[in-house]
Amino acid sequence: MKALKNGAYRIYTLGEFEVIKDEDSLTGTAASSKKIWELYKFMLTNRTRKFTPETLNDQVWISESYSDPRVTLRRQMHRMRQLLKEDHLPETEWTIRFENGYYFWNPNLKVQIDSADFESFLTAENCNDPDVLSNCLKAISIYKGDYLPDLYEQHWVFSVRNYYRRLFLNALNDAVDTLYGLGDYSRILDLCQQAIQIDTYEERFHIEYMKALTAINRKKDALAHYDEITSFYYREMGLKPSEDFKNLYKLLVSTVPQRDTEDFIASLTAPETFENAFYVEPDIFKSICELEKRRNERDGKTFIVAVLRLTPLAKQHSLAREQYRIKHFTSHLMTHLRKGDSFTLWNQYQFLILIHGASESGLHAMMDRVIQNYEQPEYLSVDYVEAMPQTYR
Repeated sequence: MKALKNGAYRIYTLGEFEVIKDEDSLTGTAASSKKIWELYKFMLTNRTRKFTPETLNDQVWISESYSDPRVTLRRQMHRMRQLLKEDHLPETEWTIRFENGYYFWNPNLKVQIDSADFESFLTAENCNDPDVLSNCLKAISIYKGDYLPDLYEQHWVFSVRNYYRRLFLNALNDAVDTLYGLGDYSRILDLCQQAIQIDTYEERFHIEYMKALTAINRKKDALAHYDEITSFYYREMGLKPSEDFKNLYKLLVSTVPQRDTEDFIASLTAPETFENAFYVEPDIFKSICELEKRRNERDGKTFIVAVLRLTPLAKQHSLAREQYRIKHFTSHLMTHLRKGDSFTLWNQYQFLILIHGASESGLHAMMDRVIQNYEQPEYLSVDYVEAMPQTYR
């Protein structure tokens, strides 16, 4: 974005949130003014609409109740003007104006918004332009990640976030298709690497990346990337590759020399790529427990399965919020369990953790550490169950 002066705003919403006025960031106090910035983000997102005070309260703070929403909102708007350094300006220059009983975003505001610039390069008119590749590349360079990524509970942001994400994916696909036609594989690799940094869980980025590597005869690099990313998926979230991803892998394997036992030995002696606990799928977890049970029968080594329960969230919380909590707690377990411990999400609210080689006191100390270091320990409870067959069936 170009530099803006004379009271103009520059707003970043894709992959980050920042408001800059006269080259000074105004969002350094975002953590201590969360509700104010939530209100600002809502009005920014809905800047073509008008809202009554009651509607605005219901939309932004759906789980909260105020005895006098009009007074509450006036107070919040006043604080917002202070944050935006507008309290000394005439009302016509405020970011959020109030007129005839409605709040609305000032249409005459001097502002530059990254998401608006991003969208402008991908309008129907631009796509019909002969320079469509240039427009796609400009849009891709602006997109740094999800729209307002720090908002994960507010229902109103999901559809907008998905809209910008679809635009980005379509722009990337159009650019890649055009670059394939031009034979510009190095540019494709650059675009895919940029996209993977933004969202490493989007499989199509990896597929296009591997196709480009294959096109320049770097099939072994493509196979290595497949091994790396599928291991990462499985380790982090227990995800399996899609059929398209597996079919591409099979095609590559059929055209390169097969690996011998030296590759396997080398992989065992190579430096470890991760230091955390293992997340596995429930079926794999059950198999591991069965192996541990057999080893117990052979040499007497004991193990225990701990059951960690997450208390369900209140009904007003969205499914997206619940999924985020599960993902966040999975990462928490990976970093707070011991290296080599295995665990799985057994059902919607229960994690099973396989623990071996720990004394009773050490076991309780370890689980206490897991719970106490979690940001919401009141949502957790733990049971200790001997790892007999009935435990994991």
